[in-house]
Amino acid sequence: GSWLEWYALMSSQEVAQASSKPLLASARSTKVSFPNEDLHELDVICLTADNQPICIECKSGEFRRDIEKYLRLRKRLDIPRQRFLILSPELTQEQAEGLSSMYELSFVNLSTLKPHLKGLL
Repeated sequence: GSWLEWYALMSSQEVAQASSKPLLASARSTKVSFPNEDLHELDVICLTADNQPICIECKSGEFRRDIEKYLRLRKRLDIPRQRFLILSPELTQEQAEGLSSMYELSFVNLSTLKPHLKGLL
């Protein structure tokens, strides 16, 4: 749901303010259109002061069938794996670490989102 998108957006802004490294921009539900007319919606996207994007895809339900889609999207957007996050409140820390080691994406839960963001800013 949308509550998770708001949580991710507010968390990213909170971490940026606490680190005194402001975000240049942040948005939720951003539509991205590619030259071949593929359309994707990014749940949360932030642009850091050093012009590096952070993308957070928020999943409150089953998401494993979509992992390949997010891998392709990350590569298309040319975002490093540590800056393309899959946020799922259902994941344990061990599950998030396991999925992160298996795929070229960063998996986080509600308790690991802010520390992960802090490491990026």
